[in-house]
Amino acid sequence: MKRSGVILTCLAVLGGCESSSHNQIVPTQQGESKAAQQVRQLAQLSQELDTMTDVEYVNPGFISYQHNKQIANYAGQIALELSDSLSGVAPSAVAITSFVSFDNSLRRSNQLGNQLAESMIHQFQKMGYPALDFKSHRGIAVTANGDFILSRNAKQLPKKPAPSHVLTGTMIYRDRGVEINTRLLNFDSRLVVASSNIVIPYFILDSQATASY
Repeated sequence: MKRSGVILTCLAVLGGCESSSHNQIVPTQQGESKAAQQVRQLAQLSQELDTMTDVEYVNPGFISYQHNKQIANYAGQIALELSDSLSGVAPSAVAITSFVSFDNSLRRSNQLGNQLAESMIHQFQKMGYPALDFKSHRGIAVTANGDFILSRNAKQLPKKPAPSHVLTGTMIYRDRGVEINTRLLNFDSRLVVASSNIVIPYFILDSQATASY
């Protein structure tokens, strides 16, 4: 197909040259007509094309600066992997904690870690596993700024019901993305009943998402 296109292009060029330049001297064999000249030249060109090597096409891979991925998409992937590895266990109340940086303290989180935890609540509910929001009061605080039921003051939060399982995860910063290791633990025995491992590429994340605080 490529060679045919080149030949057709050359034929057009030869025709154009014939109509526009009668003064050029073209070496010919004695008694050879102009039509025979073109046929002979095309035959020579065809032989030269047969000896040419095609340029190899190299796939550059996936290159994009725009995407439609969201953290919720990766939270859904984590939930699916956890569900696949969860066999013979039926959690009755799952407490989901912040994902933390894999360092010496295991107490540092960031926007990504907290957003993953929030998304996992929704994803677990979609898959039929009850999530326990341990940051909620038994009552509603009515104030001039709004009506609230969530709090980060541990002394104000009820101790019961206790979760049957706890979901937690760590974040490891690799060269091309953040490796997310997630595990579901039995709250009493601390045994791992399900686990997941995914990588979120850096180009998916906001520049401030991985800043620790």
